Amino acid sequence: MKINKFKKVGSNKYKVFFDNNSMVIYEDVIIKYNLLYKKEINNELLQKINEDNYKASIYDVALKYISIRMRSKKEIEEYLIKKKYDKKDIDDVIEKLSYQGILNDKEFCKCYVNDKIHLTNNGIDKIKSDLIRLGIEEDVILNAISNIDENILYEKLEKIIKKEIKTNTKLPINKMKNKIVNRCISLGYKKEDICEILDSYDLTSTSLIEKDYMKIYNKYKSKYDDVKLKAVIKSKLYQKGYTIEQINNIVSDY
Repeated sequence: MKINKFKKVGSNKYKVFFDNNSMVIYEDVIIKYNLLYKKEINNELLQKINEDNYKASIYDVALKYISIRMRSKKEIEEYLIKKKYDKKDIDDVIEKLSYQGILNDKEFCKCYVNDKIHLTNNGIDKIKSDLIRLGIEEDVILNAISNIDENILYEKLEKIIKKEIKTNTKLPINKMKNKIVNRCISLGYKKEDICEILDSYDLTSTSLIEKDYMKIYNKYKSKYDDVKLKAVIKSKLYQKGYTIEQINNIVSDY
């Protein structure tokens, strides 16, 4: 059969019209087989075109996925596996993308770390675990995070803690601290760093414990004598997350 017409149908593919049918062929395949106007195509050549065109379609799918944002090799592999492509064809595409420098786990890792440090609240531990999940080798990760300015991380953590303190001012101090510690650990920060910053703040809230004290006092004052009432108040305040020192201070004041 003979090529009669070309019609561009995408940035890198054409609809090629033959005598009685047509097919979409990728530009690289057209160039590879020198598919020109009026060229005769036999069955053997058509089979080769179909095989390479199929591989070119996988490459195109991968390229579009990468165009959204940088990807790791593992991400591309998993994405193409979900598309039900053959493992050998997937490996060939990944090899081609790697050779072209489009897929590069070291560069991906550097950019990923930089973005997460400057654009998110994530700490080192979370960044590291996410990169491991994305298939990046540990030595590549360690090399990327070794260049991070510790001051930037500390300042980030301080901002997070300040915001959390403002958000949770109604909580008793112990509960507030526990909530902030758990929140920051989930973001990938070290417990010792979190506690160091927390300990630098005066989180005492006399007015809050006074309110809770009065609520409990008014609720139980008619039910118990003074000794029992104090014990009940202390127990209830402790359950709310106040420290023994705070509780003793407020009880002794009243």
